[in-house]
Amino acid sequence: MNTFGGIVEGKTDFPIINSVLIGYFNNRNIDIAWVQPQNFKSQANYDKVFKSCKPEKLRQYLQINKYIIIHIDTDASANFGIPHHENGELLSPEKLIAKVTDKFKLEMGEPFYSQYGNRIIFAIAVHSIECWLFPLFASDKQSSQTENCCQILERTIPNFRKNYEYYQEITKRYHNPDDFLKLYPKNPSLKIFIEELEKREIVIAEES
Repeated sequence: MNTFGGIVEGKTDFPIINSVLIGYFNNRNIDIAWVQPQNFKSQANYDKVFKSCKPEKLRQYLQINKYIIIHIDTDASANFGIPHHENGELLSPEKLIAKVTDKFKLEMGEPFYSQYGNRIIFAIAVHSIECWLFPLFASDKQSSQTENCCQILERTIPNFRKNYEYYQEITKRYHNPDDFLKLYPKNPSLKIFIEELEKREIVIAEES
């Protein structure tokens, strides 16, 4: 059985999440099993994430994965019913993530989540997973960036490109647990993902 299966929007999300897990668990052998998308030639799509989170599908995935990590970006969350503002006020990353998490729980249904919720780990990035790269490149203040992260990185980092292999390379610094523990708290949604991992007290088997 795999330790982690991953449901993500697109191909480039995997190396970032995988490097985060390597640094957090201090285990370079961690490798997320690809659950969704199965075909990385298809375009990234948040709708496919929700379709993969139906109880009947998740039960199948949980037969071969101890935990399922569900990633989604919040840049388009208004399209699935979670606007960025409430009563005229911009939602904090914590509140926005809580609302998106509740949306997933509603889609899964209370009976399913009550039974399997401890094996479901949400990796909700505000507003894109590229924001999780900012601690690697930016000052402490800039590391909490949540808007237009990919565009800013493309504009300010020489040779930056949204590419699976490139993301694998630039996130290698996260593999070092000392570096990772210093860096991850600087980005709010990355910090929340780590807190979700901590709650589960996951032990990685040596052969993982």
